[in-house]
Amino acid sequence: MSIDVSGLTKTFPSTGSGRRGDFVALDDVSVSLPTGQLTALLGPSGGGKSTLLRIIAGLDTADTGTVTIEGTDATRLPPQKRNVGFVFQHYAVFKHMTVAKNVAFGLEIRKRPKAEIAERVDELLKLVHLSQFAHRLPSQLSGGQRQRMALARALAVEPSVLLLDEPFGALDAKVRKELREWLRRLHDEVAVTTVFVTHDQEEALEVADEIVVINEGRVEQVGTPDQLYDDPANDFVMSFLGEVTHLSGTVVRPHDIDVSTSPQFAGAVEGTVSRMLRVGFEVRLHVLTVDGEDVSVVMTRTHARSVGIREGSTVWLTVAAGATVVPSMRAASQVEMAG
Repeated sequence: MSIDVSGLTKTFPSTGSGRRGDFVALDDVSVSLPTGQLTALLGPSGGGKSTLLRIIAGLDTADTGTVTIEGTDATRLPPQKRNVGFVFQHYAVFKHMTVAKNVAFGLEIRKRPKAEIAERVDELLKLVHLSQFAHRLPSQLSGGQRQRMALARALAVEPSVLLLDEPFGALDAKVRKELREWLRRLHDEVAVTTVFVTHDQEEALEVADEIVVINEGRVEQVGTPDQLYDDPANDFVMSFLGEVTHLSGTVVRPHDIDVSTSPQFAGAVEGTVSRMLRVGFEVRLHVLTVDGEDVSVVMTRTHARSVGIREGSTVWLTVAAGATVVPSMRAASQVEMAG
């Protein structure tokens, strides 16, 4: 394993007059991140993913636990001795330096020979498709170009691990999509162990080899995108990795519900279409069941037309064969409250 984290705990003092104890950012976190892979730390804001990344980088310290990088205990090592590259969301570039000088900076402070620096900078600018902008200032680049420059600068010192903290968070949706596709190609070409923080589920599913889902300072599940999507550990993981709805005490994805205008299957739940919305090729239904559940259903426009669905229609809902289903914690808590 490239990075081994064991028993990490990190708390921050509460602030304000209504103090209720320390905020637990990480709660006994242990995880191993494979060498050469692109791993996403995924979770909601405030869940602890950026704190974990900063502790791996040496920019923050844990209260307890250890960090091992490439077999070396890095728990007490300063950032500059960990051989990691770090890219922030807001670039952290030197505004008065050209693109080439920004990329060269880490090599210059390590006093590498000038010819070696020039060769490495030229190689990296070609890699990130910025050769023609070598002599421009960062202010003359687009947001996507500045982020590519920041990645080139981080790679210049040949780190054993590349850490990215929401690298595309400040960019618009179209540029984000272009850059994450580019990052995947870049990683395949450079093959450096990469860990990136994101709260964008689609970004993690599309780019990562492995995903670590973090919530409220704890690791909920670790696995490949397919493993997490098809076999989530709990309803939090399932709901965080895509839209879900509730049907008969289970959590299921809206596109995994079959709709019919007659009770064709045993266990089908009767309901009434209370709302029907067309979005492009999709038709989104809200079905109010006889049990009082408001169930979201997604169908193709063609399927909805062939079945003859209208607002006010009486329909029967069943979970499609092979669908991913997990027990609903909401239903379980309601049972506990009733008891």
